[in-house]
This record gives sequence, C-alpha cells and structure tokens, in this order.
Amino acid sequence: MMVDQHGPVDVLNHTQLLDQGERAAVALAKLGVRPGDRVAVLLPMSLESVVVTLACIRLEALRLTLPVGDHLGFIRHRIRTSGARVVITAGSCSVDGTVRDVKSGLDRALWACPDVHSVLVVQQLARPVPWTPGRDVWWHEALDAGPVPGGPYAGVMSSTPEKPVAPSTSRPVPAAAPAALIFDDPLERRSADDTDQGWGDRPAEDGTPGDLIRFLNEKPPHHL
Repeated sequence: MMVDQHGPVDVLNHTQLLDQGERAAVALAKLGVRPGDRVAVLLPMSLESVVVTLACIRLEALRLTLPVGDHLGFIRHRIRTSGARVVITAGSCSVDGTVRDVKSGLDRALWACPDVHSVLVVQQLARPVPWTPGRDVWWHEALDAGPVPGGPYAGVMSSTPEKPVAPSTSRPVPAAAPAALIFDDPLERRSADDTDQGWGDRPAEDGTPGDLIRFLNEKPPHHL
C-alpha cells in the first residue's frame, strides 16, 4: 500500500502517479543514481513497483528486478554483478497468503555486497523491520523529503544539466526535447495515410481515376 501526504492510498489517478514517479526520481537522484546506473528492486506487484519504474525511466537508470522469496544466493549474485548501489525493498509482504520478511533476507544477502550504500524500505505490512542506521531509509520519508522542483512533473529532472552554450556571439543551443510518457490510445489517432477519400476516389495526376484503374488491372485478381 502506498502512502502519500494524506495517508495510505491504494488507488492513484494519473496526476498522482506522475507526481509520485517524479518524487521517487528526485529521491533516487539525491542518492546518487545517474543515467545508466542499476537500481535493484525487491518488491511484489504494487503501486510502489510501478512508481519505481517511472522513476528509473525519468532518470534513464536501469531497473534490476529481483525475486521475492528464498533466493538469497541469486539476489547476492545479481546485486554484485550488476554494480547496483541502491536497493528498493519491501519491509515484509504477503505472497499467496504467506507473509515474507523480505528485508531480513535482503540484509543477509547484502553482507557480501559492500557497494550498496542505500536501501529504501517500503512499509507494506505493520511488522518489525531490521534496520541499519545510515544506510536504510523509509520510502515514504524519502519521497516526502522535499517539494518537487517546479511543481508537478514537467518533463525535466532537477538534476538535468544546463543547456550547452555556444560561443558568446551565438545564442544558446536549445536542449533536446525531453522524453515523455504518453498514456493515450494509439488507435484513436489518425494514421499518416488516412484521408477522407476511400479506395478509388483519389484521381490520378492526369485526371483519370487512378486508384480504381489500378484496382481493376490488378494481376492476379486478388479482389475477385
């Protein structure tokens, strides 16, 4: 269950989802995540998991999804070989009716992962969570640590470098258009070759009904 400034929520509208994704991206950037970095994620299917994905997309970081369960050797291997320095984990969660102490298992795996310097902990169940001061941070506190620069997500991260400037005699070079997530239905868009004219209605350049002639002269006659 996700927690925002108004308390626990289990449904987010589009605006709230984008805002949470931006806040998560800002929190990860403060922890040193940069484009191309791996972010290890040990979460069940949840709203937080979606938000983490949005944050990684905005930072151009790579999400490394780890399995929830008794896979400590595999988790340790994946974190070490990926070079991930930030891990996002559930404190504990319920999987198929079974409560799993995810953070306890992760802590055992991290004994052999010295490069990990930050662990964001998502509190999904009201259960005790083992804690390492200086390394572990509550997910909801990291997202609420400060306002998002510029308000709701505007397509640019606060950590985006300034526009490159050409020589003093020239105007600043415009930055490339930022990536964006589009949630509309592509089937509602008009295709590039869509017109108000049907097949056979478009005349050829010489005035003859070009489409119709091509249709009738088609060999072999697939239309018959």
